[in-house]
Amino acid sequence: MESLNDYLFFWGLYFLAGLAGFWCWGKMAFWVKTKGLFYHLYSALGAILIFTPAPVAGDLSIQLAPGFIVLMFHIISQGITGFNDYLLLFSASAVIAFSVTLVGIFAGLAPSGEGDRNAKNTHKERTEPVVGNPFR
Repeated sequence: MESLNDYLFFWGLYFLAGLAGFWCWGKMAFWVKTKGLFYHLYSALGAILIFTPAPVAGDLSIQLAPGFIVLMFHIISQGITGFNDYLLLFSASAVIAFSVTLVGIFAGLAPSGEGDRNAKNTHKERTEPVVGNPFR
């Protein structure tokens, strides 16, 4: 009988590929100058699309794949019939992701654009060279 342990290696690969995809998703937001509420909600949307697994056969079977890929193949093969199963999975992921994001923002745990501006404005005064130190 197959179990989750049989696919542990592949779940690890899925997680690592998801992290790489999430990093790429963040790089697509190069146009965002300050990392405020919109940026964090955009990041949560990327996490929902990339990390939500969905059943391949559509009957909540054990074979799971990235939800956005399964959804695209389902739309190509069957149209929007049976879309409710995927809507439930993505809705549950959205509630979790947006709740965690908003709690993090309101609790002050998420990085803000203020930190970026402060980091750019720090300027160290150059000190005089030290005699005998070739690096200064």
